[in-house]
Amino acid sequence: MRALIGTIYFMVAISLSGLSYAMEPLPSPKGPVVLSVSGKIEQTNGAGVALFDMDMLEALGKASFATKWELSESPQLFEGVPLRALLERVGAQGKSLRASALNDYVAVIPTEDLKFEPILATKVDGRVLTMRDKGPLWIAYPRDAYKVLQDARYDYRWVWQLNKLHVE
Repeated sequence: MRALIGTIYFMVAISLSGLSYAMEPLPSPKGPVVLSVSGKIEQTNGAGVALFDMDMLEALGKASFATKWELSESPQLFEGVPLRALLERVGAQGKSLRASALNDYVAVIPTEDLKFEPILATKVDGRVLTMRDKGPLWIAYPRDAYKVLQDARYDYRWVWQLNKLHVE
């Protein structure tokens, strides 16, 4: 019983700490904007939009996993920012994300996909992603960790050259 109460206090503390973080004002980007987030969000630093430079994104935390993607023959190491951390930071309240790329590609991603812990990859196999190789941001899923992610309906959600997220 004591362990259960301790666990509950820990979970409440984590929840409250995330809440206070989301309530802190979102600073303005100091470098080039690489991502804009709009829609049903609570935190903005522009006219109805949350703008992020690379330093701001990287300050949200780091995550990585090795996985294959649709066109790879062997696993690659994807490193970046947890998508969940970004959405928590802006206080996202929607059921889906409209992810847009520099080439105008758009994919709708249900927020229930957060259970798979996708990331905004900034590096693959230790190389910083550039526009020439799917960067600077690429939504990546741990495809090898979940059999369901090996279905084609998830492949289109790997949005490379990501520059906008709209929370719906």
